[in-house]
Order: sequence, then structure tokens, then C-alpha cells
Amino acid sequence: MERARRTGRAESLVVRLAVLAAIALLLVQGVLIGHVELSYDEAYYALWARWPQLGYLDHPPLVAWTIYASTALFGASEFGVRALFWLEGAAIVAMVAWIAWRLFDERTAAMAALLWVATPLVAAAPLATPDTPLVFFWTLGLVGLVEAFRGRQAAWGLVGAAAGAAALAKMTAGFLALGIGLSVAVIPSLRRQALGPWPWIAAALALAVASPFLIWNAEHGFATFFKQGARITPSAFAPRYLLEFCASQIALFNPVTAALALGPCASRAFWWAGRPRSQAGGSTDEPTRLLLATIAPALAYFLLHALHDRVQANWPAPLFPALIVLAARAIVQAPLRKMAYAAVALGVAVTGAAYLHLATAWPAFGPSDPFARIGGWRELSARVLSVAREQGAGYVLAHGYAATSLLTFYGPPTPEVVEAEEPERWTFRPPVATDGVGLAFGPAAFEEELARRYAHVEAIETLRRRVGDVELESYTLFRVEARRSPP
Repeated sequence: MERARRTGRAESLVVRLAVLAAIALLLVQGVLIGHVELSYDEAYYALWARWPQLGYLDHPPLVAWTIYASTALFGASEFGVRALFWLEGAAIVAMVAWIAWRLFDERTAAMAALLWVATPLVAAAPLATPDTPLVFFWTLGLVGLVEAFRGRQAAWGLVGAAAGAAALAKMTAGFLALGIGLSVAVIPSLRRQALGPWPWIAAALALAVASPFLIWNAEHGFATFFKQGARITPSAFAPRYLLEFCASQIALFNPVTAALALGPCASRAFWWAGRPRSQAGGSTDEPTRLLLATIAPALAYFLLHALHDRVQANWPAPLFPALIVLAARAIVQAPLRKMAYAAVALGVAVTGAAYLHLATAWPAFGPSDPFARIGGWRELSARVLSVAREQGAGYVLAHGYAATSLLTFYGPPTPEVVEAEEPERWTFRPPVATDGVGLAFGPAAFEEELARRYAHVEAIETLRRRVGDVELESYTLFRVEARRSPP
């Protein structure tokens, strides 16, 4: 009896910690997203949102649509750009707990929510990038699949809609479709459902939801498919990337959580090796098998890709919800609750240190700062556009998409900023005339390229991007005019 009471108190503590940690994370993130400047990519996607399209060269359109809706609701500030991504990140916590509860029990649900909050990757959830909508809809698709597994076949409609929306977020969603197909193949109850109409309705619904992006690509020579597909072409064998991939994912997952869950999860990964124990509702291993099946295709590809090229740290992000549920289950079954608290402490410490540095720029790491991509653009943009008006410039020619996007976001509406290279990136916006007097912004070496474009190029000022007292980069402003005719 006393042991049962102690267990009940421990379970209640986990639930309270999970709720409090999720609320605390939400509140801290809500403050930070309005305080920290946009990163390069966020400003680029915010520029997409000024001209909503059915597709873009780099990614599907959902990130731009989300920013468009978010700024319409919350204003065109840093907070406004990120607000809906912040709310999506908060909803993912609830969906992870729901999946764990429906597949296992309340203890696993509470532990999964707690471990999710302590996952360092989650610190980046409010950023306005394609990854948060991808993880949101991927996880929503898992919710539907779990409900279908539990016998609610109409939940296949949710699976299809969420999978289609995930495809509008990022092309990585193709692995979700493969994972769903594999889960149908290895779970007998889902195989039986495939004989009926619901899974096929889900496939048709996913295709319909994703069709705007597919139509746009068909009309533009499948530009996004070719750009993203270029990354998967094998090159020289380089297994060092596999070590880098494993290290980065363990760090982002939380090293203590990974260590606690690795053994139990690995022993269950080869579910076909043993004979499952049959119960009235099917195999007791089926929930684990379901989660492993949904992540297996993507994980196999990332491991293969890492043998010849770098896997960017954020690519496996949509696999983390299922992995967290598996880790929570392994910890609850062991039981390893005290070590789980150590994992939470480590995750909170890492995330807290990152947020403190973002908010205060302390401690100063100089140009080697891992967050050097963020900050200093508000003041820099004000000076660039002030000089442009002084020079009577009709446009600002920027070096690179990052500078173009950040100068546009933080500068006034006129003069307009246009990138000097990669015109294929900017088909979504009306063309900007670059005749007459203009201002060019870029590194000192930019002068050589400008001299090929303009008869008159004059360096007029050097600017430095600073965060606090730390100088991160220097740029040169050039006055340009008399555009040369193209050869």
C-alpha cells in the first residue's frame, strides 16, 4: 500500500513538473521572440510573405503563408513574424503527450511531455522557419495514425490532411508518407484497415492538400524538386559526417535522455526478431512498432546521406516526437525516473543558457559566437537606408539573399532593396529597376562585381555590424550609376 502511494506521488510530481515546465517554456519563448532580431532565413521567409505564392524556389509555401497570417494577426514585428510558430511549438507538447497516452498510459504521457520540454532542439521551435510547421503537421499526422490504430478509422482523414499540410511545409514530409505506408505493412490492424476506403481517402486528401505546391512546380519546371534533389546526389565516401550526425542529434535530443533510452529502444527496434505476446487488442509491442515504423524511412536515409555528405542538424527534427515517446516509455518501464530528472535539468540548463545569451549577448564569444547570425541589423539597416536617401539612390543593391532580406525587413519601404545575384530566387516579387543612381551594400570584394555592372562605382563608407561591443562583420557602401548594358 505504501509503495503504491509513493508511486502515485511520484507520478503526480511528473505531471505537475511537465505542466509547469511547458508553461514556463511558453512564457519565456513568448518574451524572447519579440526581443531577438530575425535570423537570415527568417527575414528571407518574411520577405516571401509579402508576396504569397503557391511555391518558391527553396521550399514549399507554408512558411510564407504562416508568416503572412501571423503578421496579419500580430503585426509586422519580430513577435508578429514568429507568433504562430510559437503557438505551434506549444501545441506540439500537447500532441506528444496525447500520442504517449493513447499508445501507452498516463505516466508515459507525462514523462514524454517533460522530456520534450527538456529537448534542446525545442528551444528553436518559435523560429519562423519551415521546420516548426513540418514538425507540427507531422506530429498531427501521428495523432491521426494513432487514433486509427486505436480503431477510429475516420481519423485517417486527419492523417491525410496533416500529411498534405506537412508537404506544404517541407519536402522532408515525403518520408512521413513512407513511414505511414511502412506502419500499415507491419501493423496487422492497420493492414486490415487498408482493405477498406479510409486509408485511400487519406492518400487522396494528402495529394489534394499538397496540390497547390505540386501545380506551381509543374508550371515552373519542378524548380524546387531539382534544387532540393541536388542535395541527395551521392559524392565521395566520407564517414566523418556520420559521426557528426550522431553527435549533433544526441546533443539536440539531450544526451542524458538518449543514453537512458538507447538500450531499450535499440533492443525493440528489430521487432521481427521475437514473437510478440498476443493480447485482446493485438501485440503489446505494436505501439512501439508503430512509432519505429514512422521514423524508419527518414532515419535510414539520413544515415545513408551522412556517409557522403553533411546532414544538417535540423533535418531530423520531425522524428523527435516519436523518439521522445519511445524514450519516455523506456524510462517509465525501467524505471529510471531519477535519471530522467537529470535529463530535464540538463535540458533546462542548456536551453536557459542559450536564451540568456540571445537576450543579453553575455558571455561575449566574439566572431566565433554560434548565434552571430542574429543581431545588429536594425542599426545597420537604419544607416544604410539613411545614406541611400542622402545619395539620392533609387534602389539598394545588396550582396546575398541574407543582407537583402534583413535590410528589407528592418529598413523603410523605399528605396527598395534587391539582391545582386541569384535572380531565380526572386521570381515571387515584382522586378526592381536598377538603373540610375543606386547604393550597393556588401563586402569590400563586392566592388569587382559592381565594376562589371556599372561604369561608375565609388566606395563611400564602411559599416560594421555589432552586437553589444562585439564587432561581427564589416560591409562597404558603394555609390553606383551608369549601368552597363549586358553582354
